[in-house]
Amino acid sequence: MRIKLSKPKEFFNEILAKKDKNLKQLSEIISVNYSALKKYRRGNLLIPEELFKKLLEFSDNKTFWENNLEMFKENWGASKAGKISALKDKEHKRIAYARTFKKIKKLRIPSIPYTEFFCEFYGALLGDGCISRLKDWEGKERMAVFISGNKKLDSNYLTYLKKKLKEELKISSYFYQYKNKNVCLLTIRNKGVALSLNKLGFPIGKKYGKIKIPNKIIKLPWKMQKMIIRGIFDTDGSICAKKREGYKYPQICLTSIDQKLLKQLYKILREKGYPCWIGGPNIFIRSNWAVKKWFEDVGSSNNRNIFKYRYWLKNNILPKGITGL
Repeated sequence: MRIKLSKPKEFFNEILAKKDKNLKQLSEIISVNYSALKKYRRGNLLIPEELFKKLLEFSDNKTFWENNLEMFKENWGASKAGKISALKDKEHKRIAYARTFKKIKKLRIPSIPYTEFFCEFYGALLGDGCISRLKDWEGKERMAVFISGNKKLDSNYLTYLKKKLKEELKISSYFYQYKNKNVCLLTIRNKGVALSLNKLGFPIGKKYGKIKIPNKIIKLPWKMQKMIIRGIFDTDGSICAKKREGYKYPQICLTSIDQKLLKQLYKILREKGYPCWIGGPNIFIRSNWAVKKWFEDVGSSNNRNIFKYRYWLKNNILPKGITGL
């Protein structure tokens, strides 16, 4: 069934006020296409019954809205069109004939250029990202790319990725901060982009034991390789020091539970002269000169790492907590 509300705009405004969200944020939460949600709000499209029931749970005026709606069968539009077509049989046949020549629109899988930023983005995806299959309210399969972070420490970094994705790769994304969790999320709701990343080698769904730097990228020059390493560092890495040593001797730490990826990183870094070793799920690089070389060479785009490094240069110790971001 489909629902036609007498005052759809007022209905949605009530829901948005109750949830303290705008329409785009609501579309992210309930996994409904933003463009479709705008049409439901304007009354240009009838609301699927399942979606209406879900939204109604957020309302304080359920009885009012249940008494101010009309219900239509799923095929009401087709039925209405069929009656009109019967009256105009000749026109109907002409249109039906023309449709036999209509080409089926294929999903476009974009060719993403291997720029320095793309390598950085792919590294961030290897660190704290995933590709997921989702279903919308109509049961259609959707795909999305997610990169998560700490709301207090990584919001600036994910905002940076969002801006660069649009500027350099022409990819739109959404940034969201959870209200009651210390989590922020960057989302790309584009099946073509997701499939393009999967074609390059990034797994869909669970990634444990399946991630590595793609051969097409690992063969690129160091200026590209180091950007992948920077992306991993800014999501699943840190600059840290031991408390028992008074936080005086910093070390670079890269973390991954995937040993294939750790071995790739170890090999690349050793070839570039970094004194590193693998310990459990981590790669460590220690010594003052190596840390300085890291920030001059590999660098970082995440303020939490940049702040700690600059603090150490100025005070000869790392801060105990990450403040001043």
